[in-house]
Amino acid sequence: MRKNKKLINKLISVAVLLLIVFLLVSFNSFCAERDLDKEQKLGKKLSEDIEKKYEVVEDLNQNSLITEIGNKLAKASEIKEMEFHFRILKEDGPNAFSIPGGYIYVTYDLFDYIQSDDELAGILAHEIAHVIHNHALKQTRDNTKFTLLTILGVLLTGEPDVAILGKLTTVTFLNQYSREYEEEADLTALDLLIKTRYNPVGFLTFLERLYTREMFKPELHLGIFQTHPETENRINYVKDKLKERGIDIDRRATTDYLKVNTKYIFEESLCTGTISIDNIPILNLSFPIGHELYLKIIETAQNLDKFISINLVPYEINVSEEGTTSTLLIRNNKIISLDNSETAFIDKSSREVLTETQNKIRQALWEFKLHFPFDVKEDLED
Repeated sequence: MRKNKKLINKLISVAVLLLIVFLLVSFNSFCAERDLDKEQKLGKKLSEDIEKKYEVVEDLNQNSLITEIGNKLAKASEIKEMEFHFRILKEDGPNAFSIPGGYIYVTYDLFDYIQSDDELAGILAHEIAHVIHNHALKQTRDNTKFTLLTILGVLLTGEPDVAILGKLTTVTFLNQYSREYEEEADLTALDLLIKTRYNPVGFLTFLERLYTREMFKPELHLGIFQTHPETENRINYVKDKLKERGIDIDRRATTDYLKVNTKYIFEESLCTGTISIDNIPILNLSFPIGHELYLKIIETAQNLDKFISINLVPYEINVSEEGTTSTLLIRNNKIISLDNSETAFIDKSSREVLTETQNKIRQALWEFKLHFPFDVKEDLED
């Protein structure tokens, strides 16, 4: 019995030793396969070709923005030796891609599709993640069966192999990565965003908007994710990761969703103040110029912006009445109280005015959800 026990212990020790040796060999093989110096030389070479073919946009504000955000994200990565470069190209359609050596490109049209710096950070983080994990060269390796160092060597020659160069170009320009590499880039992007304090929900909202456009405008060519597999699946695991990290999925924090606006029109001695949600007027009040209602409308817009949410349901928007005063509530949070004397200028009771506001808010929510193909209630249930 003791002999058997000793034999088992020896076998376990040998197995552990072999495992350690295997891991060390694998690690050294991985390191040997990666040559950052050659990657950056290749990136410089490819970038020169790209920038001859496509016009580089010299927009000072936009270039400063992507460089500032991109450098913060890059510094949070583990590749300290890699110098990153961020460029804007004049090319139709929203797109972003990366090439080996730390070169990140976005198209100028992309800025029309993003709604916040957090969404832009999510896109840049995704592309930086592809560079961190060397996905472009790995995908080319997978497609050609050559080693990474062989591919680098071939592409750095005076006349690189056209077939290999074509495969690398297809991978980078069209974002044709495997599902495994896409998921790795998505999850690494979330880590970078969290480290740099950009709101990672911005990456989710951008993915969701692209998916929405795919559903309602299938003819639209969305370069950045047009060939990415199963956008809906990516949205689900990104959402799961955010919940796992305990991050509140507040989509209004990274978008223009349900945007609250205030406008005033002055006519002779009267002023009309209007509060709108997504261009739907939800409250109109007329009053003498200099009346305290001017400030109350500003406060109301601030309260509405604070407490409105895309997952509101109709019964959470209420109007209560006490004597001549009525109050609009959202989830029991006071939005505005009006007295009949304050609504006398438009010949309505405070109850009538705020009931109309209640219905208009419900309308704004309904119209928004018609174009938002996700059940957001599940975000609160976990």
